[in-house]
Amino acid sequence: MEEHGLRNEPSIAADGHDVLGDEWSGDTVSTPGQAQMEQPRQERVGQQEQVKGGWLRRARKPLLVLIPLAAVIAGAMIYLGGGRYEETENAYLQSGLVAVSPRVSGEVVEVPVRNNQFVHKGDVLFRIDPAPYQTAVAEAEAQLAGEVAEVRRLRANYAQGQSELATARQRAFFADREAKRQHDLVGEGISSQAQYDQALLALKTAQQAIQTATQQNAAVAASLSDSVDAADQTQPAVRRAEAALERARLNLRYTTVHAAQDGVVTKVDQLQTGSAVTAGKPVFSLAATRLWVEANFKEDQLRYMRQGQPVIIAVDAFPDVRLKGRVASFSPGTGSRFAVLPAENATGNWVKVVQRLPVEIALDRVPQDVPMQAGLSATVTVDTGHERHLFGPDTTSRPPAQR
Repeated sequence: MEEHGLRNEPSIAADGHDVLGDEWSGDTVSTPGQAQMEQPRQERVGQQEQVKGGWLRRARKPLLVLIPLAAVIAGAMIYLGGGRYEETENAYLQSGLVAVSPRVSGEVVEVPVRNNQFVHKGDVLFRIDPAPYQTAVAEAEAQLAGEVAEVRRLRANYAQGQSELATARQRAFFADREAKRQHDLVGEGISSQAQYDQALLALKTAQQAIQTATQQNAAVAASLSDSVDAADQTQPAVRRAEAALERARLNLRYTTVHAAQDGVVTKVDQLQTGSAVTAGKPVFSLAATRLWVEANFKEDQLRYMRQGQPVIIAVDAFPDVRLKGRVASFSPGTGSRFAVLPAENATGNWVKVVQRLPVEIALDRVPQDVPMQAGLSATVTVDTGHERHLFGPDTTSRPPAQR
């Protein structure tokens, strides 16, 4: 009976676990050995809980002091540092954009540049057929030569007129003497009245010749602007002809269009050889190399912002690159002020909207190995130098340029 009872009891291993495993489906039966092993473990757990509870009780008071103190310190730091740095993500790289347009009209005969090509100041962008303007120069040169010849002819006529005037005066002098002599002879009965009348007629003719020569010389002098002895280039007609010639030469030079500054040409493909261009009408664009940042700050961010303050710029396309700059200028009005269709606020459904003011940020230096392009988005942080104080009024340090 005992052996049979032993066979029906589950076999217990030395560690107190059931050896039958899956064959025994009943609850585990604690043996005296297992109970002896569980008791020390429970004592150790109880001791650990007592130690933990004691540490918490000991640290409770310091934590009740340190946590509020840390919160106060953090709040004070946030308060003291608040308002110094103003940041906006509404910022973009900008560059000057020059509209390339010819000064003269004509047919394009050469376009030596390619689209998006970097050019230097003075490089040839395109050429216009110069033949019509070369003809205009030749005509202007001929016109100038004709005006110079006309001035010289007038000067010669004036000299001849002066000579004729001198001759007329001599004749008038002798005619006057002869008339007086004939008058005396008629009184003495030596000469006849007919001879005296003839002498008077000669005197009158000589006087009329003087008057005619004087008028002719005055007309010639007027044609020479009363500057008969001046150089040919001082005569108005010659100066007009010279101006026309210079204008024709300028137009001839304008047939070759040069780059006004360093930059990158864009949209060149729309200009082809054989295209007809019109003076003053843009044909493509030239993007300048000088870059700046236009940051649109909210109106409540401008209180402590001043010209010359340092700026840090992070371009979204190059997150590892930080650019340095300074506040260069402020727009005279908000963005909505210069909009094509400004908002009409004098209406019944008015809603207040925070305005933004464009601020120009000048870059100190642009890395040559980073391809910065106009239009890229950026994040701008301005150090206003504004400092808050727990005791006393706030202060704002001026930038070095304004000290």
